[in-house]
Amino acid sequence: MKILISETEKEVSNYIKALSHFDDVQITCTNELPDHPEEFDALLIPGGGDIDPSLFGQEWNGTRDVDIRLDRVQITLCIAFGNMHKPILGICRGCQVINVAFGGDLIQDLPEPQNSRHTWHSSENGVTTGEDHLTHIKEGTFLADLYGTEVVTNSYHHQACGRIAKGFDVLQTSDDGVVEFIAHRALPIWGVQWHPEKACFETAREGIADGAKLFEYYVNAAKAKADAAGVHAPAAAFGEIAFAISPQRGIK
Repeated sequence: MKILISETEKEVSNYIKALSHFDDVQITCTNELPDHPEEFDALLIPGGGDIDPSLFGQEWNGTRDVDIRLDRVQITLCIAFGNMHKPILGICRGCQVINVAFGGDLIQDLPEPQNSRHTWHSSENGVTTGEDHLTHIKEGTFLADLYGTEVVTNSYHHQACGRIAKGFDVLQTSDDGVVEFIAHRALPIWGVQWHPEKACFETAREGIADGAKLFEYYVNAAKAKADAAGVHAPAAAFGEIAFAISPQRGIK
């Protein structure tokens, strides 16, 4: 079973380490568009920098550290894997990429006091730490089956999902109203604002949501897709969504 992580290997060591706990998982890391996306069974969009606001129809208003080439690559991949009905998991920035890819927008810089409760901190020795806060999960969802309706999560972000893309539901919010998890109603596409890779297996912390549960759900979905007959879409999967790479991109 093959998972594509849309970033260079040096940037995603925590994600690779988390996924290495599962059997029969092959990981490819690249920040380019692969020649044959249909060869992969699932996509993971990891955390990272901000998204260029022109891609969701806004002027700059608190955004920083953008890489619009990577934005376009990851948006294109989201649409391609969505067209193939293959699992997509977006984490932190990746959650925001999913929302933008399918027509939503972002809060470019959370206002206070939310910003201080959700952002990250860098110490003098270079160690980055985040904030922990209570979240609420929608009852009757698969996420509630994993974590219950209340769970404490970590937090390392200053941007957040704003208007939610059509076809998606919000399954989890922080106690101050920030969107923490989105899921497509019909397709295996999930975006999580917190960082499961920072709280699982060796990095698990008592009282904090165990990210291993979410990774297991994602991997099982990817394996089920890989085992299903006739899952591969045509090799020209990028053809109908090539507009996603254009600066004038708009979700149709």
